[in-house]
Amino acid sequence: MEAQTGGGTQNKEQFRKVLGSTLEHNLFYMPSFKIYGGVARLYDYGPTGAAIKANLQHFWRQHFVLEDNMLEVGSVLCAARCCGSSRPVCMH
Repeated sequence: MEAQTGGGTQNKEQFRKVLGSTLEHNLFYMPSFKIYGGVARLYDYGPTGAAIKANLQHFWRQHFVLEDNMLEVGSVLCAARCCGSSRPVCMH
């Protein structure tokens, strides 16, 4: 990213940090296993975040599945890098 004049890049970074801490403080999301020190790159939804996610899924289904007659397919995706292994380890 190119450096911007007037501290624009600094302001964006500061805004991102403030927004992230505010969302975490208000339990939109939180680091997984936070009471045990947390796990890098893994997050859980808090009550508010879970409600927002449910509403987004409801509106998505309403539009695409019910109004456009598309099929809904569910799956679980697991990134090997995220799981700490070079081979698939997620069980269904």
